[in-house]
Amino acid sequence: MMAQPPAPAYAPEGVKERAVLDWDDLKTFLAIARQGSLSAAARSLKVSQTTMGRRLDHLHGRAGAKLLERTPTGFRLTPAGERILDHVARMEQEALALERAIAGEDMRLEGLVRVTTVETFGAHVLTPALAALRARHPGIAVEFITDTRPLSLARREADIAIRLAAFEGHETIVRKIGAMAFGVYAAPAYLAAHGEPDWGQGAIGHALIRLQDDLSTTPEARWFSALAHDGTPSLLANSREVQLRGAVAGLGLGCLPRYLADGMRELVHLATPGPEPVREIWMGVHRDTRATPRIRAVQDAIIRAVEQARPRLLPDNSALDEAKRG
Repeated sequence: MMAQPPAPAYAPEGVKERAVLDWDDLKTFLAIARQGSLSAAARSLKVSQTTMGRRLDHLHGRAGAKLLERTPTGFRLTPAGERILDHVARMEQEALALERAIAGEDMRLEGLVRVTTVETFGAHVLTPALAALRARHPGIAVEFITDTRPLSLARREADIAIRLAAFEGHETIVRKIGAMAFGVYAAPAYLAAHGEPDWGQGAIGHALIRLQDDLSTTPEARWFSALAHDGTPSLLANSREVQLRGAVAGLGLGCLPRYLADGMRELVHLATPGPEPVREIWMGVHRDTRATPRIRAVQDAIIRAVEQARPRLLPDNSALDEAKRG
């Protein structure tokens, strides 16, 4: 009996080959569906906008259906896209769980560890500790992500998160590692021209350096707003460094972290009624990767850095208290 010929490795003529969807293209679909634009989706996946557009075209070609359509206000799901969205989201959760499981088994003290934190805290408190970490573990590289939005540990947008607010998510292992105080500052030249603020009158007649509206609900922003409720904004910024430079330039009164402003000879720390605001500093890591040696090593370095910076983060208020009594 003659052997049967093997099945053809190609689809017969006139029969469409079944599409095999690429996971990178599906991640692109999810990112655009969530962010609403190619540029925002590209930033979330750390690729170029051109790459995002190419992947979307590739996905539509392989799927044989349009899943996202462009509108004047951004991309929106088509009916076909809506039908597959939950399926792709579940695929993402499984893929991320697999990545975290693999990362949790990596026992090497080398590789990249991504840390998300605010820019000034990363620059002034955490970065100086990297030299000692590098000396102990030269194979570890740290990437600081100073994004104003809270990045997801579950989606592996970061390995370690340092925040001044409570974490959300039951899969996050959270630890309080310190606290930081805030105060009100102004340049000597500004005070010479405008005098010290009358807090009982809501700092009327004074210019204010404030956080932008999207950060106006933070505890220190609310405290400063209530304290100087009759002042006039002169500069709004979401960067502490910009606020600091604005105060040094004489643009008005600014509420700043004490670790950042106390050492500036160009600024005067003003006495205020009642206690100054204090924010707790929290560190979070996903439970699947908490025991990964390189991540543990960076966590330990962060804890040491915050402990060493404690006198600057939460300084003694005796000098200010004396000024208030005087």
